[in-house]
Amino acid sequence: MHNFLKTLAVFAVILLFSDLGAKAKLPDFESTLTDAGKKEITFRNGEVFAPASFSLYAIGLYVNGTQTDNMKLKNSDEPMALQLVSLSNILTMRKLISELRRGFGYGSDHDEAFLATIQTEINNFLDLLKNSGKKPTKGNRITFLYTPKKGVDVLFNSIHLGTIPGYSFKKALFGIWLNNNCADEKLRDKIISIPGQQKQKEK
Repeated sequence: MHNFLKTLAVFAVILLFSDLGAKAKLPDFESTLTDAGKKEITFRNGEVFAPASFSLYAIGLYVNGTQTDNMKLKNSDEPMALQLVSLSNILTMRKLISELRRGFGYGSDHDEAFLATIQTEINNFLDLLKNSGKKPTKGNRITFLYTPKKGVDVLFNSIHLGTIPGYSFKKALFGIWLNNNCADEKLRDKIISIPGQQKQKEK
């Protein structure tokens, strides 16, 4: 009986959190970001992400052009960015790091041979976040800004935490949200969609 009540309570929390995720308002994203080469990147679209770990954040994609193929965007060697905006004080850096670590597997189709080639970059990336001393509480933003031939700049709000070099790392990181085998297909399809075209499809 005790275990049943405990399971019921956990299930109720999951339902409650899922409901919060559905009702969460998408934050305002800046219309453009600027990469290390001083090139402006345009905001495409955003969506709320509420995984089972009870982390609640919104994610926005910045990319120029009209490409909407998720795999071509993942594998693109053009300036791009993803920005995470915390929507709850429940989200902690430790929890986010755990989700990102697991996400690299999904973003790379659990290709262990490939992941082994970028394991140093993954570790350095997670260490940047872990050692930043920052707390991703409500309203804070973490940006992953890719510049070709340089790598991914990691920013906490406007503070530059460091740069992880390499195109292969970029593919794995962006693949967490853009890969065919990603954490949330609905979120992926929303952030890669062009708002005007999306409305036309819905009619």
